[in-house]
Amino acid sequence: MRKSDSKFIETMKRDPAGLGRRLMTGVGLLTLASLILEHGLEFGPAVLGFLHWLESGLALCYVIDRVLLLWHEPRRLEVLRYGRYEYALLLVCIVLGISLILSHEWAMRLVGFLHLSASEDLFLGLLQLFLVGNVLIQILRLQQHILARRIRPEWTLIGSFALVVVVGSLLLLLPKACAVPEKPIRLVDALFTATSATCVTGLSVRDTGSAFSLFGQVVIMALIQVGGLGIVTFVAFLALTTSDSLPIIHRHIFRYAMSTRSMGDLKRHVGVVILFTALIELIGAACMYIFLPAHMDPLRRAFWSVFHSISAFCNAGFALQRNNLMNFQTQGGMMVTFMGLIILGGLGFLVVADLISIRVTRLPIIRRVPAVRRFNEQVPVYRLPLQTRLSLIVTAALLVLGVAGFWWLESGYLLQNKSVLARFWISAFQSVTCRTAGFNTVPMDQLQPATMVLLMGLMAVGACPVSTGGGIKTVTLGVLVLALRTVVRGRERVEVFGRALPQKVIFTALSIALLYVTTASVGTFALACFDPKIPLPNQAFEVISALSTVGLSTGITPQLSTGSKLVLCIAMFVGRVGPISLVLSVFQSSAKGRYQYPEEDLVVG
Repeated sequence: MRKSDSKFIETMKRDPAGLGRRLMTGVGLLTLASLILEHGLEFGPAVLGFLHWLESGLALCYVIDRVLLLWHEPRRLEVLRYGRYEYALLLVCIVLGISLILSHEWAMRLVGFLHLSASEDLFLGLLQLFLVGNVLIQILRLQQHILARRIRPEWTLIGSFALVVVVGSLLLLLPKACAVPEKPIRLVDALFTATSATCVTGLSVRDTGSAFSLFGQVVIMALIQVGGLGIVTFVAFLALTTSDSLPIIHRHIFRYAMSTRSMGDLKRHVGVVILFTALIELIGAACMYIFLPAHMDPLRRAFWSVFHSISAFCNAGFALQRNNLMNFQTQGGMMVTFMGLIILGGLGFLVVADLISIRVTRLPIIRRVPAVRRFNEQVPVYRLPLQTRLSLIVTAALLVLGVAGFWWLESGYLLQNKSVLARFWISAFQSVTCRTAGFNTVPMDQLQPATMVLLMGLMAVGACPVSTGGGIKTVTLGVLVLALRTVVRGRERVEVFGRALPQKVIFTALSIALLYVTTASVGTFALACFDPKIPLPNQAFEVISALSTVGLSTGITPQLSTGSKLVLCIAMFVGRVGPISLVLSVFQSSAKGRYQYPEEDLVVG
């Protein structure tokens, strides 16, 4: 980090010209408490009025703090760059507020669309959005300062997910998060739901659409988004876009959490992740909105589209219908939208970034244009890395295997009375969703045993590395198959596409597969002990679904005992943070051996 940047950031931390960092931390805590009290608990008009006045004063504190910093600091450009998101949020809210005042007709339309009682509620909502945005930015900056404590990256990754699970559980326990006051959310159910949402699994013990209120559903949607990308990703985006340089410890943690190939690619990779996620989820929500019935309430229609777009891209599998997506099993437009989001989320951001880097000028038709041909001769060809090529090949092979296998195994059962087109949509969707997402268009408890075995195999493989999905990952399967091919051929090194794989990669793939099998076996044994009356195949299916963060279920999840629910919570958490990260955080030693033992051969197999 440059000395000038370091000195400026230290000055911003002390903040002698503003209201003070400690004071603003108190303002943030008070803001958080006020919003939680208002939206999470039931109060009378008098208390609500007091909370609204309090929130107005807190918003004024944020405005004064920003103005004082900009007024007294001589390096105003540095202040704007460091606090670009705070100032952008303030500017957007001011513009929207002035627009609502000047255009009464537009304000009334928004009041009707949002089902508000008066225009004052619209300004109150804008005020609270301003407060929420500032609190979120404060939390991310606090997380960035915590990273400077030189905590090991594995602990940082695990701790961030654990913190999100705890916060989500507490929010879901609030009375207003429950849609049915007579059936409040129990602690174990709130913990299970928060873990499932944060680990983008989709297993649920309470129906998301009927058991949770709008506030509870928004909390679940936020947990899915944060869990899908990881809170460290948002911290990295804030840090990298508000500073020209960062301490090496920050860059090391960000690189580890996001699995970038080098420090130089870090900023570009984080930008691709955030922007690509926002763009794809926005396009997915727009497509879903179009395919939904036109007579549906516009606000509910928009929320349904956004919720399911985020759930699909993050491979979470949460749906607002009790029967999941069975109502759309033959609607081609909706199925293509869901499958596209699931596949893009499961490919992984490394693969997406590499695909974006491919020039369109290399396409067969375009490259024949004379000007394009001359351009291609001057610029070298971008070669897809081995990681991306192997990910795409294994993903395509598993999708084809899933479609053909499901169609063949269920042709005389669930698909017996379906048309050819309906069989294709059902088979294709189940092949896509069982890898990572967890949506379903058919009742899973009516599948044939052979089909369940096929789906468990696909769930165990899961998605690609550095994606929103779980499982042992497609690249791990590819490495294991290549290693087996090497043994059969009697060669010394694992080779593919003109490249040789290091031994470290082989050992890591074997370790992940072994840890996965061990964890799944222990989890199934634990469920058999806690709920012996449930059939063993259903228990194994549930554990693999949780460990692979898929979310498919044969319907036994609400019937499980508290012990079994906790076991699944652990399985979902381990599946999301990765078994290797979990093991390294516990067993990795800082001391490395400086000696080697002599080799001795063994007879295996």
